[in-house]
Amino acid sequence: MTVDAATTTGPLPGATAVVLEPYGTDRMERYDYVQEEYLVSGTAAGTPYGTRILIRRPADPARFSGTVIAEPSHIWGGTSVWRAINRFVMRNNHVWVEIDSQAPSAMGLVAAADPERYRSFTFADSPLSQQFAATIPFSPDADYAHVVAEYDAFMRLWWEATPQSPEILAQVSAALRKGLPTLRARKVYLGGISQTGGVVREFVRHHHDRLRLPGGGPAFDGYLPGASGGPALPDVDVPVIEVLGEAEFQSVRRRCGVGGQVRGLSHRRPDSATFRLYEVAGMAHRETREMSAADRDRLAGCPLPPGARWSTFPNSHVHHALWQSLLDWSDTGRPPAPGKVLETAGDTDEILRDDHGNALGGWRTTHVDVPTSTLTAATPLGRPSWYHGSETPFDAGTFDALYGSVETWRRRVGDRLEQYLHEQTYLPIDAEELRR
Repeated sequence: MTVDAATTTGPLPGATAVVLEPYGTDRMERYDYVQEEYLVSGTAAGTPYGTRILIRRPADPARFSGTVIAEPSHIWGGTSVWRAINRFVMRNNHVWVEIDSQAPSAMGLVAAADPERYRSFTFADSPLSQQFAATIPFSPDADYAHVVAEYDAFMRLWWEATPQSPEILAQVSAALRKGLPTLRARKVYLGGISQTGGVVREFVRHHHDRLRLPGGGPAFDGYLPGASGGPALPDVDVPVIEVLGEAEFQSVRRRCGVGGQVRGLSHRRPDSATFRLYEVAGMAHRETREMSAADRDRLAGCPLPPGARWSTFPNSHVHHALWQSLLDWSDTGRPPAPGKVLETAGDTDEILRDDHGNALGGWRTTHVDVPTSTLTAATPLGRPSWYHGSETPFDAGTFDALYGSVETWRRRVGDRLEQYLHEQTYLPIDAEELRR
């Protein structure tokens, strides 16, 4: 099926756009970036739609790299890819685009916040399209089968509420390539994290081959689904990199009474000419290394284990390196590092751990290779900390037994960072941040 480019109107005047993910926008002035908003419309799944896209781009269009990193807004708000890689986007003069393709967030959050500005918004009627229940099932004392069944029923609501989303995503990509007044994309990539990682997986599995641009090319030049999971992804004719942290494993998450999209190890598959899978030791569902004021307020009442603090694990560094690998793979054909998976007990999803309780195998960082704490990817004390990791620092005796001195620890961190640079699992600028 050939998709037509979405009709675009804009950029809209004024600076009153509804922003679902303010985190990182305070950096835009430093990088000389501006935000623009366009209305988009067309027909998807046989029914007219009207929604918007939000663009963050270099103030000088001549600086634009030609690369667009797009993501759908989360079904109940937020844009997790921007949160994770806003520095990477702006350092490299790429453009980030939020596509409000999912009716619950587009209608229930964006349009509802400013009905006059977004009076053109319209979506097909579908179950829960206007009133999506955003409460994640939470059964702290339930057995594994119950937690999984409960979450699967909850997840089915996503797709029932978003039947037009795939075609909207493809039509916006076509429009970005056709050109807007302030940019014309050379390549467009689709990413997502958590629920939107699931949107990207669904697009790869069911729509990549179905929705093609005029001329037969793919709607997207590559995909990076994160923190999601499900059946193993197929090979397609563009690069796909999938990333999961520890928190996506049911053996970790179900201790918090919450299920998820991963089902055992069914997501695992071999590397190919267009596919890599990376499972990251120590990584929680969401980064807490740098928290916004809203994050701190939300977590203020969440209990932590004795002696623990919120995790300092740098999720963003992992995502920066992965996105650079995806873009390089697409642009040059140079494949990224071989896939890396966590060590598990046989064919189960129970993660094997070292003497300090940190995961074995997978994508490595100094946080697990030269540790100073035990990382817990999903903190099983109270909600919503199932998606926030915590860490318990080693006592002085343990630290001294491992390293003898702070200088020895620092030297070992530096040695490991050099190895990661060789393996292409850290970007130099992020390695330098850790080194400092």
